[in-house]
Amino acid sequence: MDTVSDREIALGVSRLWGLQLFLGILFLILGFVVLSYDADSVTTVAILIGVSFCFTGVSWIVIGSTVREMRWWFVVGGVLALIAGIIAFVHPYDTLKVLGLILGWFLLVTGIIDFIVSLTNRDRDLWWLGLVTGIVMFGLGAWAVREDERSVILLVTIVGVYCLLRGMMMIIAAFQLRKIKKELQSA
Repeated sequence: MDTVSDREIALGVSRLWGLQLFLGILFLILGFVVLSYDADSVTTVAILIGVSFCFTGVSWIVIGSTVREMRWWFVVGGVLALIAGIIAFVHPYDTLKVLGLILGWFLLVTGIIDFIVSLTNRDRDLWWLGLVTGIVMFGLGAWAVREDERSVILLVTIVGVYCLLRGMMMIIAAFQLRKIKKELQSA
């Protein structure tokens, strides 16, 4: 039976650095668009939240397809994010309370996953960025879940900050993957 070496796996994963960079840039752009948006329309907010969920779902499924440890966290999280995105597209007229709860719970789970993944990877460079992001996401999620008077401004702010943080994390990860790829190819 043929087995794949750790070097071959690392080289295969590192080849995805361009996709990681692209998704990170998309997240940053979405974050800037969301934060600069005049929050007058519940439908537009729902669509922006749906896009954010879908970007997250795709990125988590891609990550889940490339890692060995905690793969199911990423795949399950990605599928749930895609489902949440589809719900936001299909039912854009749902109340802000429902969107706020969905977003809040999503951010709570995202924060926990980022926190756990960063602590299990303390031997890697910049592991603490995932820890900080996880804490911020968890805090934003707790705020959204506990907020009784959910407003469009609250949702837009949370989605915008989430997209900016996720984009920065993905861009940093992309350049780390690129560095690994160069090191593996020269070895």
